Amino acid sequence: MIRSVTQDETRTAIESIARLRTAERAADAGTRSQIASARRFLERLVGPTVRPADAARVLGVSRPSLKRWIDKGEIATVRTPTGRREVPVSELVSLLEELNQTEAREGRPLGRVLRERRRRAEEGVDIDRLLPRRRSRDHRVPELQALAYHRLVAERLDEKLVEEARERLSEWREEGRIHPTWEERWRGLLAQPISRIAEILSADTKAARALRQTSPFVGVLTEHERRRLVRAVEERAAS
Repeated sequence: MIRSVTQDETRTAIESIARLRTAERAADAGTRSQIASARRFLERLVGPTVRPADAARVLGVSRPSLKRWIDKGEIATVRTPTGRREVPVSELVSLLEELNQTEAREGRPLGRVLRERRRRAEEGVDIDRLLPRRRSRDHRVPELQALAYHRLVAERLDEKLVEEARERLSEWREEGRIHPTWEERWRGLLAQPISRIAEILSADTKAARALRQTSPFVGVLTEHERRRLVRAVEERAAS
């Protein structure tokens, strides 16, 4: 029988995942593959989400403080199959990486990190750039949101984001979360040069809209950016 992971082990594993992700970015191709293998093992051990109480311990904040940030939409959460609201490990690791960058100088100030995320979202999500106004084509709001999201992803696209998308496809395949046809189409696209991938992600075509419905680029934007984008598209659609 496999025993459950303790709270201390969860915290240690997530902190290790954050360090491994940082090391991956600085490593050469051969070493990066080995680091990624260790990181994926820890991610499987922890699981896709953690309870808010565990997230608070990892981030070094009180549970009430974390709850306030969650309630304000500052930190992403998802509903588990049992109906509980939990923090995605990917969100937690991303926050921890940013905290680690300021730890020595500023004592891991989560509030400062979230304020900086908010500022970047306000400045970086330019809806007029992402969705120039056109009268010739009608879209549903979710389609516009997906288009704007992927156009912003396309502006930031690099080999690391593409590799993470490939890894996510593999995870979805193992978990039965993607149809083989769509996995094959995405793998074909992700084998293309960066410029071509960005072109398809940004395309306003029927084929591209269908492809974006199973996108492995989920989680690329911060929660602040995602919420800002959703709000901007809704406001555009209502105007």
